[in-house]
Amino acid sequence: MEAGLAILCTLLLLVVHWGRERWSLVPWVMLLSALSLAALSPQGPTPALTLCLQSGLLALAALDNERRWRSTLLGLLLVHLLALGLHLTSPSVPLKGTVYVGLHAATLLLGGWAARWAYARLAPQNRFLAIAGALGASVLMDAALLAGWAALLGLALQALVSGVLLWGYLERIPPLAANHPLRGAYAALLQTVEALVKQPGEDLWARILASAVRVVPGAQAGSIRLRQGEHFVFVAQEGFGEGILGLRSHEEEAMAWHGNPEAWRQGQPRIANHADIQRVLSSHPPNQALTRRLDSASQQGRIRQIRSNLCLPILLGGEVVAEINLDAFRDRAFNEQSVEVARQYALQVTVLLAAHRQQAELEARIREFEVIEALSAALRGLSGIREITKRLVHETIRLMKSEHAALLLIEADGEHMRCYAAAGFFLEGRDWRIPKGQGFSWAAVEARAPIWSHSAHQDPRAFGQFKRPKPPCSEIAVPLISSKGEPLGALLSARNGVASYTERDLRLMQVIGNIAANTLERVQASENLKAEVAEKTALLELSQMLGGSDASLPRALGEIRRLAHADAAGLWVREGQTFRLRVLEGHLAPEIKEQLLEPVPVEHPLAQRVFSGEVVQVGDTLNHPHFQTHAQAGLRGIYLRRVVQEPELEAGLALFRLEPGPGWSPSEERLLQGATQMLGALLLRLERTRQLEAAYEGALRAIGLALEARDRETAGHTDRVAAMAEALGRALGLSDTELRDLRWGAYLHDVGKLVIPDSILLKPGKLTPEEFSTMKTHVQLGDSLVRHLPFVPEGARQVVRHHHERWDGRGYPDGLQGERIPLLARIFAVCDVFDALCSERPYKPALPIPQAVQELRRSAQNGHLDRRLVEVFLELQGLEGALRASQAAD
Repeated sequence: MEAGLAILCTLLLLVVHWGRERWSLVPWVMLLSALSLAALSPQGPTPALTLCLQSGLLALAALDNERRWRSTLLGLLLVHLLALGLHLTSPSVPLKGTVYVGLHAATLLLGGWAARWAYARLAPQNRFLAIAGALGASVLMDAALLAGWAALLGLALQALVSGVLLWGYLERIPPLAANHPLRGAYAALLQTVEALVKQPGEDLWARILASAVRVVPGAQAGSIRLRQGEHFVFVAQEGFGEGILGLRSHEEEAMAWHGNPEAWRQGQPRIANHADIQRVLSSHPPNQALTRRLDSASQQGRIRQIRSNLCLPILLGGEVVAEINLDAFRDRAFNEQSVEVARQYALQVTVLLAAHRQQAELEARIREFEVIEALSAALRGLSGIREITKRLVHETIRLMKSEHAALLLIEADGEHMRCYAAAGFFLEGRDWRIPKGQGFSWAAVEARAPIWSHSAHQDPRAFGQFKRPKPPCSEIAVPLISSKGEPLGALLSARNGVASYTERDLRLMQVIGNIAANTLERVQASENLKAEVAEKTALLELSQMLGGSDASLPRALGEIRRLAHADAAGLWVREGQTFRLRVLEGHLAPEIKEQLLEPVPVEHPLAQRVFSGEVVQVGDTLNHPHFQTHAQAGLRGIYLRRVVQEPELEAGLALFRLEPGPGWSPSEERLLQGATQMLGALLLRLERTRQLEAAYEGALRAIGLALEARDRETAGHTDRVAAMAEALGRALGLSDTELRDLRWGAYLHDVGKLVIPDSILLKPGKLTPEEFSTMKTHVQLGDSLVRHLPFVPEGARQVVRHHHERWDGRGYPDGLQGERIPLLARIFAVCDVFDALCSERPYKPALPIPQAVQELRRSAQNGHLDRRLVEVFLELQGLEGALRASQAAD
């Protein structure tokens, strides 16, 4: 009787639950708590009524109504407390009944929790087994606490009947209210949305999927694929295991799986039963391969057990952004009601996704601003390409949370890209020069768009050493484009693992790339400006230097070598039918110099190219057929350019480097263009000056020879004295200009004798004091004569005026003493005195060399000549032996 009453109560509970959405109280507080616990039986509630109430709680648990489950359980406990109070106040009720009511309440609570726990664990596999397991747990709990093991058979029979009724209610019997599933789906979805809003997180898709499996009738498992470009990636699963997450499929596979591409693009759900699924797999091999991959990654091969599928494309902004697949492990599990629920679900999920996308967009914007601020702060105050590229790579690693990064810049030739800074496995290619059209970096530059590779370790676009197998990784390469649209290079970021980047990472990488491009453009513009200023300044300084009166070819070539960052610089000048190296500045090995001194025929192909106006530059002579001998000698970089091509002079500039390189940069090329123009002007000026000075020197020598003939001096005296003075001056380190002044002074030293009367100048005997005074005036007279010749330099005038000064100050005309006497005049005086001692004059015979050396030494000791110059002169002339003999004689 009690079991029948309990079964009847169970049936009434399920009937009332069919229209649960229409009632204000949860199935009439479980059918007035099983008819007020069987009219408050004096013996207390029976185990059969306890199982009846637990079946009602299980129905609420199966409907996934947590809030109502808890409130109903609380209501049942309150009814028990009321019954317990009535038992306690009624003297006709035995104490046993009172205790039994309290025990009944505890049993109801524990059995309800046990049933709910068992059902939640078993429902994803099989709902019938889940109901049986949950009721079995309740039966065991009721038998142990209330009825004893003797009544176990009756409770099991009641559980069997209640289980069949509950399973039929959940699986087979259609709802009485037509709008019930939609309203139930909407209510459940609202709870999911509320939970997602309160606790958003990375498991958004997993929670959406769990809600879909609970809401859509017939669903037992499912998965979600999220769009990433033209691919869909599994981001959530229910009932298959975590192994399928991250697997990728193409958009075409998703449309083929749906069966109607146009309906798929419009977001229309579709139902596929077992036969439909098999037909899709057999007609579309990519989906067949995808199924095998999913099956091997799922738990216990659950993918192969799917017999019904409901595909739900999620449309947002006119594009399918996700696809929810709800699955069942029995055939024909879904019907039109499931589709209607799915449509309502898709509508609400789309709204949720739009809100989530807006939130994600806002968060991405905030993150972008944070990155901009952080990166700008990190780059603030830095200067120089090397320093900035190193910091950019460091910040890319930090901001992208990646393990590898590199920054490459396009070289001046526009055909190569060089890595300026790197971290992680990119360090292997830090010194590489990547040719145009190869590698991720050039692919991004040529596409002017980011290159996103989910499996970079298998991507054929990898360059060089990165083509070798390495751990799985993902890579993003963004081009660095200037504000003028010119490519600067590429920024690369890589993470370990396949498909480890998201759309947000791609956008963030683009932000970093834009900042990097702007910074590099600014720095390059600043460096270019500095280089241009330095270039103009260098040309100005070179112009001032070459335009000075002391300009010389060695000094000019040395300055050009420094500006062009070369190890040596040379000047090739045409001499007849060959070009010879006239001047060489720099530090080269003797064997290299010997090779460069070899004459080059004017018919040589390189000479023809250079003097036709072409600039020849070779970064590495090993790669050039005309410079193999130079490469073997150690010259690796060569630059050739025409300097001047005039009838009177043809010359070319040559620069040499000992280390190979890319050659001379455009800025160096511009600098050399201006420098060679100035060098050509200097060469022409020096050549014309040389020709003019040669004419002057010839005229001055002729004057000296004429004076020599008039003065009846020994023939050749002028040339001998000039030659000895030049040799002594060269030994003392005089410059070419000073040597020229010394020679010209030697030619003109006695030009003042032109106005001395022949009676004094040619007198064979000793001069009277008056005559000697007249003779001494020839130095002032000579100075007055040459003063009016503008081409005679100051050094030559000093020789003319002061060659009769004495070291002790007793000379004439100015009585200068010691080093106050000009050096050129002192040099000439030593040579003049020595030649006079060795020459025959009208008033004396020529002295033998040893005696002349002795007299020269006495003149130095007596204060006439500079002792140091005399010693250097005798050593230079090879007269040390005669000097030692003179010293021994003394």
